[in-house]
Amino acid sequence: MQELRETDPRTIGPYGVLGRLGSGGMGEVYLAEARGGLRLAVKVVRAEHAEDRTFRARFRHEVRAAQTVGGAGTYTARVVDADTEAARPWMASEFVAGPNLRDAVLDRGPLGADAVRLLAGALAEALAAIHAKGLVHRDLKPSNILLAPDGPRVIDFGIVRALEGTALTRTGVVVGSVGYLSPEQIRNGAQVVPASDVFSLGAVLAYASGGKEPFGEGQDSVVLLRILTGDVDLSAVPEEQLPLVEACLRDDPAARPTPAELVAAVGHTAGSLREGLREGWFSGGPPTVALGADERWVPEDGARERLSGVEYMAPMTTVTDVPEATGPAPAKPSRRRILAAWAGGAGAVGAGGLGWWLLRGSSHSAASTGAGRSVQGGPVAAQVGWTYAVQGLGGRRGPCAAVSPDGTRVYVGGADGAMHALDLSGRPVWRTALGGEAMSPLATADGVYCLLENDREGASALCALGPRGKVRWKKAFAANSQFPVASGRLVLVSYGDGSDAGGVRAYAPDGSVRWSTPTGAAPTSEPLVADGVVYVGTFGDEVQALDAKTGRRLWATKAGADTGRPTLVGGTLMVGSGGEQMLHGLSRAGRLLWNSANDKVYGSRYFTCVPFAGLGIAASDFELVALDPADGSTAWSFQFTDDGSQYSDPVVHGDTVYVRRGSTLYGLDRKGRRVWRKRVEGGASVGTQSPVVRDGRVYVATADGITALALDS
Repeated sequence: MQELRETDPRTIGPYGVLGRLGSGGMGEVYLAEARGGLRLAVKVVRAEHAEDRTFRARFRHEVRAAQTVGGAGTYTARVVDADTEAARPWMASEFVAGPNLRDAVLDRGPLGADAVRLLAGALAEALAAIHAKGLVHRDLKPSNILLAPDGPRVIDFGIVRALEGTALTRTGVVVGSVGYLSPEQIRNGAQVVPASDVFSLGAVLAYASGGKEPFGEGQDSVVLLRILTGDVDLSAVPEEQLPLVEACLRDDPAARPTPAELVAAVGHTAGSLREGLREGWFSGGPPTVALGADERWVPEDGARERLSGVEYMAPMTTVTDVPEATGPAPAKPSRRRILAAWAGGAGAVGAGGLGWWLLRGSSHSAASTGAGRSVQGGPVAAQVGWTYAVQGLGGRRGPCAAVSPDGTRVYVGGADGAMHALDLSGRPVWRTALGGEAMSPLATADGVYCLLENDREGASALCALGPRGKVRWKKAFAANSQFPVASGRLVLVSYGDGSDAGGVRAYAPDGSVRWSTPTGAAPTSEPLVADGVVYVGTFGDEVQALDAKTGRRLWATKAGADTGRPTLVGGTLMVGSGGEQMLHGLSRAGRLLWNSANDKVYGSRYFTCVPFAGLGIAASDFELVALDPADGSTAWSFQFTDDGSQYSDPVVHGDTVYVRRGSTLYGLDRKGRRVWRKRVEGGASVGTQSPVVRDGRVYVATADGITALALDS
């Protein structure tokens, strides 16, 4: 514990402050005492986060969820109290009288074999308790594990989720501890599953048993690269613990053991853990470093762990020159890279970009031209069952492909910088290089349109191609959208470099501008067109309605912070935003009908839903949720049953709504019952691109392109 500074508070809520325990990316941590003598660890949010309405809303949600976890036998530090409405919000959890795992290993060296087995079993029990409440820890690491005399305690679950998506992370920051992130957290825009915590647990056990960082030290970009390529150093891990650690560190989340399997693997039960976790259970030899009574170890490297027990945030760096993957295929091996934005400084891809970016696979297909390949190999005769690789889809969201109006061509925008046209058997018809990553395409009678990615979060140009692949015209501009929208024969895009100024523009088939309407603050994403009206959310915290033929502004209504893309469900526009209430309902005339803080879904400007059976259907981390347009409440929800590291936006076709989670495609009926499920060849996509359904086929995003399936398969 450290002495209080003049600027530190002397009371937090009803608790008297005794001293400082540490600080990190989210805030300061103090040791405090209740009137009855109970000691608590109180975390106070930093001022910059307190002013972020999105963070406050998420923090409130995560604190409520965290308060449901903890207690005897869970090995998690119980959240005792919180004030999420204070000028600087705070949360208080039980104070654990013991070192964190990092300090223990640094002071005394690696844990012994028995202690590692007890640690593994108890941490697995903690993860099981956290996952049972629908939570994922997201930042399990040695400094978030406190070693009490009666067993370890996991702290800070849910805090990373609250930090993600705030203004700070949108300017080039990765939340969490780099050396303990799972591969899917790096690849998939921070999207995680319960198995992601198991990967982190494997890295924790490697450190506890071997005393070394399993993915080494150095620049964050180098450590991230080692995780992605499986370059792990387990030479210090004793042979007895090696199989368990290796199982947890498998790249495929579905191949990792579950927490229950981990408890069994170390030969423990709940009862034997309680019996073994007695005072002295983790003690090793004599301390390697003598510390005073009031001292705590503080690392010198400010880019790595700061004060123990507190999460931190590090700038996300650009990773290049990843070793090429090897394999039996004759095609050129993959070369992978991470596109990321720095918060600033040398080598920045672009300031103000999204903190997390996508892993792009650039594997070629079996054909030397980079054309599609059959799942079975050889010429493709059938109209379904094929996968086409394009080095990964361009963009982050939108339809995964587009089908021409006459149904004879499938268009796919690739991270290889080209637009691809396929026949219905997956054979390439043409490929046109466009000079930038081609995002989700829009097919019309005039050909195909797409936006080119700008290496941040939006677009740098709109391209128009004819049916035979010839570029008809290209218009350069900055935009926050990722796909164009059709309005009759017009093609609509939002424009704006950043958030300060922008608008909506309508292009005719010949490339001329039919109309262009400023919206003041820039649009946050793509517009919606419905019944002759264009609806768009803006960074000015409002929804605007424009006439689709002339661009004339019809109305503007305030609706939360950084209002997202609206969806028309019946007669109600449903829209997400930042702020405490993250879902809103508006009438088609612009009247605000309701605000909601539905715990099932997160709002923000990235919220998307689709109308289905009179409800708004949205995907979340673990489930598909149906929202009532009357008040934003949950009508029904469907829990995903397959593991996966990413989910798609849903899409509706007839009486079925389709959504992909990991490598599985689900179909649900109007009451939320599963009526269809199919594993998707080609690996899980890293984006949220929605499936496309047409003429008895469904096209699904994969790790490297798209897969075509028959709906009756």
